[in-house]
Amino acid sequence: MVYKVGVQGQNINNRLSTPAFFGEKKEKKSKCENHDYVMAEEKAKRPISTSLKITADKFSKACTTYPKKGLSGSKNANFYEFLTMGMVPYLTGSAMMIGVFNLAAKFFNTPDAVNALKLGKKMGIGVAAYGVAKTLSKKLIEVPVKWKHGIDVNLPYKKVVYELPEEGNKDNLVTHEYHKVFESVDFPRWDLLYNNEYYGEERNAYFNKVADKMGVANGDLDHSDQKVKPKIKEKLIQTKVFSTLASYLWAGTAVALSMQKPWENLKLSKNIVKDFGSAFVRSCKEFVNHPDKVTKYAGRGLLGAAVGVTLLGNFMTLFDFNKDKSSKTQAATSLFENGKEKVVC
Repeated sequence: MVYKVGVQGQNINNRLSTPAFFGEKKEKKSKCENHDYVMAEEKAKRPISTSLKITADKFSKACTTYPKKGLSGSKNANFYEFLTMGMVPYLTGSAMMIGVFNLAAKFFNTPDAVNALKLGKKMGIGVAAYGVAKTLSKKLIEVPVKWKHGIDVNLPYKKVVYELPEEGNKDNLVTHEYHKVFESVDFPRWDLLYNNEYYGEERNAYFNKVADKMGVANGDLDHSDQKVKPKIKEKLIQTKVFSTLASYLWAGTAVALSMQKPWENLKLSKNIVKDFGSAFVRSCKEFVNHPDKVTKYAGRGLLGAAVGVTLLGNFMTLFDFNKDKSSKTQAATSLFENGKEKVVC
């Protein structure tokens, strides 16, 4: 029996035999109806709204669709859905940390209630600061890499998943998942970057641009994809390592900063922005000049480590220390090939 899937009624066998599955140029059809596609244009025009849309879609499914499939024992439940559902306990746990002292304060006597609210306020700021710092600090390395080399390590694509028919799901057998082109360093989705009209009309338009930015091709763009792929992988590894290390250091710094005394007097009022800025400045001063020497030097050390790793990450990712070596290798290869033509057998 052959089951029909997709919005246009194509069966699995026919879909697997189409050129789109083998890196050839895809037909111009409405986006993501029957093939994966890179969301480069959407991210370039609306970077923030596109990221929010992806996050909102994943979170809504993590709260509804994916748990239902998992609890019912659906054979279409997969590892992507399992990982996506991790958003729920993460946010739930964050909310519990914020509310544990604030909501329980009314059950304490007056002095204890005051202290509980002060700590609860710091906990709330700390949870928010952790999430913001961990997310945004990665940009301190990822954005320069994109600017210098043209490599967007977070380039998203929408993946089409053809599900197996099961009871209650015999018609709508197509679902979508959000992934990143460079999600896997070993197996990036190179196929989605070929013949991509957003980057240009040529088959290797994307690789031509990256090769030109990285100076790998030296003006010769023939087979630019083969020349630049190893360099892209190298930069991906460096960027992911340093951005991850920096993100945790900055997140830790943000949490430590949120535990300073000035935050205790922050109140929700019409001057909240001004009061927040004032508390932030005073907390920074206290963080690096704490009365306790151990706390003071620990804070300075944590901040210095975050700044140092960020600067080192930019230094390592923006400059190519193997460029001369690769140029010599290419020159030797070219000389060998030229000499080989002159050998008489």
